[in-house]
Amino acid sequence: MIHLDRTAGASPLYQQIYQQIKSDILQGYLSPDEKLLGTRTLAKMIEVSRNTVDRAYVQLTLEGYIESRQNAGFYVLKLPKSFKSEKKFSEQVPTNEDCVSDEEIIYDLTNSSHTSNLFPKKVWKKHYLNALDELDDAEKLSTLQPFQGEYKLRKEISRYLERIRGVRCHPSQIIITSGLQQSLDYLCQFLGNTQESVLMEDPSYPKARATFKKNHYQIVTAEVDDKGLDLTKVDKSAAIKMIYTTPSHQFPLGMIMPISRRQELLTFAKERNSFIIEDDYDSELRYYQRPIPALKSIDYLDRVIYLGTFSKILSPSFRMGYMVLPEQFTEKFLENGKLYNSTVNLLNQIALANILSSGDYDRLVRKMNHVFKKRYEAFKQEFQKFKTPIELSSNVSGQYFLLHLSNGMQQDELIKKAEKEGVRVYDTMQFWQEKAACPQESLFLGFSKIDLEDIPDCVSRLRRAWEK
Repeated sequence: MIHLDRTAGASPLYQQIYQQIKSDILQGYLSPDEKLLGTRTLAKMIEVSRNTVDRAYVQLTLEGYIESRQNAGFYVLKLPKSFKSEKKFSEQVPTNEDCVSDEEIIYDLTNSSHTSNLFPKKVWKKHYLNALDELDDAEKLSTLQPFQGEYKLRKEISRYLERIRGVRCHPSQIIITSGLQQSLDYLCQFLGNTQESVLMEDPSYPKARATFKKNHYQIVTAEVDDKGLDLTKVDKSAAIKMIYTTPSHQFPLGMIMPISRRQELLTFAKERNSFIIEDDYDSELRYYQRPIPALKSIDYLDRVIYLGTFSKILSPSFRMGYMVLPEQFTEKFLENGKLYNSTVNLLNQIALANILSSGDYDRLVRKMNHVFKKRYEAFKQEFQKFKTPIELSSNVSGQYFLLHLSNGMQQDELIKKAEKEGVRVYDTMQFWQEKAACPQESLFLGFSKIDLEDIPDCVSRLRRAWEK
């Protein structure tokens, strides 16, 4: 709401309107593509002449904050993040000079969200409305669904996995879940013997580790080498129930497990009477080559539990994943779950099934590969301007990279200095169970939440932070 000071000596009314709208745009209260009130409507609301509002809108248009669209009105334009220097609550003084508030962060290099313009709104809206009609026609809008999830979606996933990941499975082996952590919860409850352990790569995904610990499993770790999980040093006396691994893109180091190591892993699981949990979290995002087949595709021993997700392509907030169970315990698993209902929104399941069957999902994958490849290559190009030697992890997929900086500073200092320049980067210590093994000069940088045009400014800020 615009508040005007009409007292003598105050700024001209058009200038007050201009300043308040500009401030709202810079602070994010008005979003890109948001329509402003019409000049006649706003003039009537704040009791000024229409010419006064027109004058403010013309100034905002000339400066590039808004644009006039023919027969449609005025709309907010998208600005580079580096322009958004006016912060909410900027009048407050931090009590700790080392503390940087969220409002002062211009670029957050996280791996847990997308830039909002990547969500396929038109595609999703089309299939969501079709799903609504489909469920209404089938009189299923108000019905509970079985534990496994919607058969139509499970059938489309089985077809997709065979085509893209080389995994042959029946829809009856697939369980729709709300993501990785729920999948792991289900498996822990089903397999149930907490006198045995979970073998995990070190480093590995911390939320998976937290889920196993919550379910009272002991964690046994094994180091990774350039071929992924190294089983040679695992204690032969350890009773291992599950082996959690990311063979197609080791998290977070990025290497791919070759076929020889995969066969060793399958043999190891058979000898230990263990099950392998294959977390295939971003296999579709391959920049320079086709996706390699999943470990599950060569599971001749029926020991692999395959976990997949749709969050990397659609949105992290989508919260839908799935698991493919080994045939040997599918029937018993479903028997244990028959008194439960699926927790995943049925409309979303039907809409996603239609996205998969229509080919729209394949098109989204191609788009995401193009976008993220460009962002990664832009970061590589900008980091080459550093005087200090910098090494980026050799990424061929995903939405992040590890950065190794040899300037004598450790993780916590690098992170603090970056935050003071408005850039949030992340430590890698969180991924290691054995903290002493974590390289102190490495950092974790995600690029799913930053636009391509903002990358040069982002890296120049890091250069100022780390090369002073």
